[in-house]
Amino acid sequence: MGIRLDWEIESERERMQEVGEDPEAARRRRRALRRIILFTAFLIMIGACVVGLVLLRLQQVDEIFRQNLLDTVENEVAALRVGDRTAYNNIQRSDSEAWIQSQQVLYDDYQTLKQQPNLILSGHALDVEIDGARGRVLVEEILNGVQYARVWFYWRFDDGWRHVPPDYTFWGEQRLLESDQMAIRYWAVDEPFAQALASTLPAWLNAGCAALICPTLPQLVIDILPDETVEMGWLPDEPWHLRVASPFLKPVRMDQVWQPESRLAMAGLFTEQLVSAATNGVGPVYPADAYYLHQVITSWLTKRFSGVEINTYSLDSFAGRYGDAAVGRLLAALTPDSGVAAMAEAAGVASVADLEIDWRDILTWRLTLEQELIAARDDAHFLQLYDLTDPAVSDAALARFESVGRGGRLLVSEVTRGADSVGNPALFARAIVVGTDGSTREEQVVFRLVNGDWKRAS
Repeated sequence: MGIRLDWEIESERERMQEVGEDPEAARRRRRALRRIILFTAFLIMIGACVVGLVLLRLQQVDEIFRQNLLDTVENEVAALRVGDRTAYNNIQRSDSEAWIQSQQVLYDDYQTLKQQPNLILSGHALDVEIDGARGRVLVEEILNGVQYARVWFYWRFDDGWRHVPPDYTFWGEQRLLESDQMAIRYWAVDEPFAQALASTLPAWLNAGCAALICPTLPQLVIDILPDETVEMGWLPDEPWHLRVASPFLKPVRMDQVWQPESRLAMAGLFTEQLVSAATNGVGPVYPADAYYLHQVITSWLTKRFSGVEINTYSLDSFAGRYGDAAVGRLLAALTPDSGVAAMAEAAGVASVADLEIDWRDILTWRLTLEQELIAARDDAHFLQLYDLTDPAVSDAALARFESVGRGGRLLVSEVTRGADSVGNPALFARAIVVGTDGSTREEQVVFRLVNGDWKRAS
């Protein structure tokens, strides 16, 4: 037997590895591995079934709670529908006597509303949210074919769900709609209102700044709050931060969540803010015409935003004839004591006599201003409204000033352009005079062009 070298020993090991392990041992090993895998899969399946059964049971319990809440709402509305005060009272629960009394008032209100043939108390829940023992339901009612909704709150007691006072901490999760122009912060219940604002307010800002000469505006911030004490308005130290109460604090018309009165109020706030930004906060001085022109520009833009008709005849015709940009030029040209001549300058015409506008509201302002100045005994400003170069007009003005309390209110219904007896440009206004006793009469008032301004000449 010779000496075996290392390389020969290594070669023999490799041949043994190629031969492999015993086949029976390999089968046993594979069988054991399969058992382990199957047992593990079985355990996973059992665990999944247990979890599934638990989740199914929880879902079933949640569905039972939800159905019980819906049944409670239906029973409450049914009690209102048939006029069963006892059944209705049994569903109300609170330690607050004031809230219980308010629910009695609500019950009586519904009984009165039922006299109208077009009221449908369906009891249909438009939205349901449950958080533990708390419940919130958006309850439908239909009046004159229009869908309204109320937010009602409930608590699950041992004897079932009961209607309880509002819980404004249960208004859904907080959300944010944000762009470079604005950020709207709100809770889930107010999603329809927030979407309405988000789709409208950028157009307001763009249209307002297209008409007025706006500086670069900061980001607009709007907080929609479920708080009955909140009044719509800008924060004192943050002029572009608006707070507004949720419309769902009261019955809401679902096809018009942003109600016209709220839209008009917000349009007014936006317009005042845009006008203030365009004028750098410099306001007019009463009783100059600038005081009224500032107001009518604000009203004109408010009407553009809200769609609510406001009598801004002069600005409607001015913008229609000379373009929206002329309104911005007018606002920029106004000084605190400007007269109507500023309109001619903004329109690019030589004189107010050349302005092709509807003068009704401006002349109504002048006639109303007369009555205010008489009441204030301000003869200096009063006489500035008249053509004092004509002695007859001057005498009539002084006599009118002394007739305290006998003037009545005047509303200009029609204005005709023309000339006076010597060819001076004139406006002939037909005014409806409402006396202090409620009587009415018509009166013609003449305004004559004097030193570039309209002065009363009759």
